[in-house]
Amino acid sequence: MTTAKNIYDFINGFAPFETQMHFDNAGLLIGSENTLSHTVILSLDLTSDVIKEAVQKNAKIIITHHPVIFNPLKSISSESAVFKCIQNNITVISAHTNLDIAKNGVNEALADYAGVTADEYFNDDCMIFGHLEKPAECKTLADSLKRNISGLRYTDTGMIQKIAVSCGAGGGNIFLAKKCGADGFITGEIKHHEIIFANENNIAVFDLGHFNSENLIIPRLSKMLSDNFPDTAFLPSETFSDKLIYVKGEFQ
Repeated sequence: MTTAKNIYDFINGFAPFETQMHFDNAGLLIGSENTLSHTVILSLDLTSDVIKEAVQKNAKIIITHHPVIFNPLKSISSESAVFKCIQNNITVISAHTNLDIAKNGVNEALADYAGVTADEYFNDDCMIFGHLEKPAECKTLADSLKRNISGLRYTDTGMIQKIAVSCGAGGGNIFLAKKCGADGFITGEIKHHEIIFANENNIAVFDLGHFNSENLIIPRLSKMLSDNFPDTAFLPSETFSDKLIYVKGEFQ
């Protein structure tokens, strides 16, 4: 059993909450630092299903990546996640952009998953620039990236090796990736005009989807916490996903 404060302090040790971006709201957002729990649930987001799961498993602490409170609240509905957590005496810690940019954080988890060795960190922009061990065909990298996720979309420019990685809604970093000399760009969300820019500059784009690009941190963080607090069960949520279904189109 451990306390919310112990967990907060551990995360703060490698992903300082003070490093979160100016727009963010990471931290202990609901409940008390004195909350004790034998079981802790980890999830990318806080949903009704995740709260039900926590109640069923008698978890009094939930760790999320995306903040459960992001903008100032003007009201709290009885159907809201905030209300349900308070109702069930559940404490919530959210580690967001501070975890994105940290060593052993979200971007590193994505880079490791892709086989990208980091050469330079752009923490102000939430991007890693690095390289593959050896040049690879775009399709080969795409096939590797899809091995444990529900799907992705990509563009094919041939052989690539210099890769920029920006998790979540990181598509806007395509312009920084170009300045770095990247020939490949891995992210979780990218807009149409950013894809066109990449095409015009011969940069292959790999769009894994926001959930797929960031959920990689959940098992990693779970292991880190389990190793540090062996008397507490840190369980990745079994109920949370973005529920997206990927299908392949057919040309007539």
